[in-house]
Amino acid sequence: MKKRITIVCTLLCVLLAGCSSASAPPATSEVPQDAALESAEDTADNSKDEKDLSDKNKKKASKEKASKEKASGRKSLAQRMAGKYSYHYSDQDGNDEFYVMEVVPFGDNLYALCGQATPEYYETFAPYSFWASEFIPYDKDEITSPDSDSVTVNEFRFSVMSNAGKFWDSGSKGVISLTDDGLVFEGFDNDSFLVPEDDDSRLFLKDERIEDTFGYLTNDKSGGDEQLQGLWILDNKGADLYLKFEGLDLYIYKKAGDSKVFFAAGGCTFSDGSMQCSASILGNGGMPCELAWDYKVSGDTLTLHSTGYDLPEDFPENAKFTRIMDGDVHVITMDEVELDSASLGMMAGTFDIDELTSREYYGVFVSSAKASDKLAPVIPKLEEDGFVGSGIVYTPDFEGLNPEPYYAVTTGMYISESDAQEALSDVRSAGYTDAYVKKAGKYTGDRFWYIKHSGEGIEILKDGVMLRGVSVDIPYGTEGDAVTADLFVPKDAVFDSSVETGSFGNYEKGDTPYEWIKRNYELMNKDPDMYMMYGPALSGVFEVGLSGNNITTYYGSYWWD
Repeated sequence: MKKRITIVCTLLCVLLAGCSSASAPPATSEVPQDAALESAEDTADNSKDEKDLSDKNKKKASKEKASKEKASGRKSLAQRMAGKYSYHYSDQDGNDEFYVMEVVPFGDNLYALCGQATPEYYETFAPYSFWASEFIPYDKDEITSPDSDSVTVNEFRFSVMSNAGKFWDSGSKGVISLTDDGLVFEGFDNDSFLVPEDDDSRLFLKDERIEDTFGYLTNDKSGGDEQLQGLWILDNKGADLYLKFEGLDLYIYKKAGDSKVFFAAGGCTFSDGSMQCSASILGNGGMPCELAWDYKVSGDTLTLHSTGYDLPEDFPENAKFTRIMDGDVHVITMDEVELDSASLGMMAGTFDIDELTSREYYGVFVSSAKASDKLAPVIPKLEEDGFVGSGIVYTPDFEGLNPEPYYAVTTGMYISESDAQEALSDVRSAGYTDAYVKKAGKYTGDRFWYIKHSGEGIEILKDGVMLRGVSVDIPYGTEGDAVTADLFVPKDAVFDSSVETGSFGNYEKGDTPYEWIKRNYELMNKDPDMYMMYGPALSGVFEVGLSGNNITTYYGSYWWD
């Protein structure tokens, strides 16, 4: 990295002081103090009771309204959005390509199987690349309304084919609007699928040629066991499990706020109190999940006992379900979603500490000393002569250098001897005739640099912060071999006792790295001027200790020129 690192330590002291006074009004009541307090408490209790009653009445009225609307045949926005859609474009070779999706609600919860397809004969689009999307609304009333035509959502993606089936990231906010022609997507961080990179909206047209998401459905509404028809719920503290029978078809659904949805559907066969079902699972591709149960219906209670096959981990072996109405399926909203690092599964990027510590490094050394301050004048002189990657190496950080602590000035660290020898020629030509190349060997130190050029790619989670797509290197200005990584800052990460906190913009005494990043992230989005007052704190070069992809310690925050 041929960027000169300049530590900028700025100390700003802002003193805010203010005072005001007002004389107390004369007493207007002769009620004794204790009685007055008791009266105030009673009033507060009554207000609370009235508020609770009001909230219950609102919920009851909302449910009654939803029931009436469903009874009248008016569909919610989620139900009206159900269907198949495509967007036609051409790839870099001019070949026809399609972005495709099938929107598949459960109740008023909205999901989709998305992907890319190349048409063979324009008869069916089978995606060659696919994933599942969850569209979680911020306002339940928008997605459940029979009158609304748009909803603001956060989109989460996952696929069994990537990221170990976990969410790809913490999502993207945008608006989906239903039109006569299809669905319009707006916002969504210009992700190139829902919206183009150079615009903020895209129209997906209705298109029945797309392959079915749930390919094992029979679509036979007249068959099946009459006792089973409709919705059933298994109450669960983590997330309720729902079954829906429609003729010969079965839908299975479970959604928790901190994990991806489990949504499966397929056709059943029935015989003497037993059933078998071949179902596909959203996001898992076309392989069937084979299920089998003995069952018994008694009034509004359904009892299932698994008799083998591929029982999903979300499904108990023995379960007792209760019949519910269509409007009783819980609609999950963004205020219920709490993602943590486990929700996101494996981290993206190619980073592995071994990738940096298994390399052989070569240094072009100019001088050395037992104390680093004796070498301080050398660095500015080298930089004046054009060697801007110069720095001081601590010799115990490399297996091939002196294990006795020394400090050595180098114009750079190289991963090939030929590059180092080429640099040596330039250094000697500049007058440093005693310079030499030495094999430093593998890096054995415990500190690394990560570099962020903006505040983007930061995800605030409930157990830490994810930093997406940062460059990671050993802290010696190596040329051209930084690696891309996703790093995680857990809540228990710390600032080292030696750190100069003045170089961390908007730092407040007692902050942990998690608290410092979270505050700056919120400032950056809510009050950019205040955020920039102390510099773009989340950008720069940061010296950290790592354990795998987890940051354990912050040692410094630097700027580059």
